[in-house]
Amino acid sequence: MSKRSATTQLDEAERIKRSQFSFPLEANERYEGSFPVYKQPQELTCYSIDHHRRVWFDDREMKYYYPPLGKDLNVGYDQFIQRDESVSEHIDTLLDALTTVKQKHPSDIQADIVTWRGIMTKILCTPYSRRDAWELRATRYNGTIFIEEQSLKDNSKDTDRQKLMGYWGYRFETLCTVSQPPHKVNKEELKKRDNESANTNVQYCVVVKTKLGNNSIIMGAEVDCCRDVKPKDPTAQLSNYIELKTSRVIETGRHDYSFQRYKLLKFWAQSFLVGVPRIICGFRNDDGLLMEVKQYKTLEIPRQVRNTKNTWNPAVCLNFANRLLDWIQHNITKDDPTTTYQIEFKSPFEEINIKCTGHANVFLTQRFIEGKTLNEIGGQRATQK
Repeated sequence: MSKRSATTQLDEAERIKRSQFSFPLEANERYEGSFPVYKQPQELTCYSIDHHRRVWFDDREMKYYYPPLGKDLNVGYDQFIQRDESVSEHIDTLLDALTTVKQKHPSDIQADIVTWRGIMTKILCTPYSRRDAWELRATRYNGTIFIEEQSLKDNSKDTDRQKLMGYWGYRFETLCTVSQPPHKVNKEELKKRDNESANTNVQYCVVVKTKLGNNSIIMGAEVDCCRDVKPKDPTAQLSNYIELKTSRVIETGRHDYSFQRYKLLKFWAQSFLVGVPRIICGFRNDDGLLMEVKQYKTLEIPRQVRNTKNTWNPAVCLNFANRLLDWIQHNITKDDPTTTYQIEFKSPFEEINIKCTGHANVFLTQRFIEGKTLNEIGGQRATQK
């Protein structure tokens, strides 16, 4: 064999090997067409995290929607308590919640993918957010691929203005929620609410199960509030949930296009994925004053943007996500809770790459392997046998 032929064969072998671990992003037209099957999400369980970041496997921190009376989103900023997002909590609370489900209904936690709703939202939006980098870690254990986000938020470089504007969204949630069903609320509670600050340590989360194409998926997601009493029927428990959002008031055609192109895409993806049927958006001005409150029905949002050029197509989002999950399933092969893979989408934003990082960055907890739970976030990671 000539030297040139040998080199050509090596190059081809390297190309094949590389293609197994790289997923090229194609033109969005290649993802158009009929929707892949997306099964109606079903709630498996819920859990609460209190102001001390202790975990409770019940709905004690669930809030209820009550239309806002106040207008000023700046109120309470000096008392704002914000969770430290530079500390990784991995998927600990989701794993503990799954353990509680497994103790009663073991078959319910069988899935191809377990992850956060936020990660799936990023994947769905990637065809229309091709300059937004993301990094994930993944581990296959007992046939299920667990995925967490690798990068952590760093708010230390935010300007004072950016921090204040970030607070406005949390303040809107405070203005729109009460701690008991609306028909039980009294004037004193409403008056107190209008002067309250926000505490992002407190969360109410649900765990849902669904299926995209051939991939069964379990997702954990924070839910802002419930429209009324939560239905007892297991098939209807998601029907009263509401997602709360804020956006700048729309004053020009350019503002309207930006809202439809970027904001409504993320609003739809977040709520559609876990079956939340309603989104309530507070439109504020540049001074943080609430100008208008509008409701959107999740399933109607795609029709709203359909006639606006150069926006987005939900079929593209779902077809892309379906193919990417198939590819992830094919390439994450080693079934070991202490073996991790890195999934990366970064500059020049032409492909998504997977590589095995061995026993570095283990994120499954040892208590999950042992079928135990804890009220505290953190603890020992999975260890090799």
